[in-house]
Amino acid sequence: MANLDIPVDEKYVVFKTDDMQRFIDGERILSAFGVQQVRLKDAVVIRRQDLFASPCLATYAAMIGLVASREADPKVKANLLDIADYFERQAELAAEEGFKLPDV
Repeated sequence: MANLDIPVDEKYVVFKTDDMQRFIDGERILSAFGVQQVRLKDAVVIRRQDLFASPCLATYAAMIGLVASREADPKVKANLLDIADYFERQAELAAEEGFKLPDV
């Protein structure tokens, strides 16, 4: 049974490059699909199973909340608080799931 309390992320899909290459049969197909042109070069992935993910995500959430508390525009403030809540929930999940050292 699915845990309905786990946030569903539909904005991005994350694959390890090696796994993706195996799945679509190599670098040549990656080029044909234009993956290199559309990939996000500034993205960073922190997996919840990473032992350090929980404190990192909680700190990120707290910093967003701090900025939100100083924001005058109510719409911007509400948006920032929603984002902070999302990352705080991810931190809680990571605290339950974190067990391994990070890898690159």
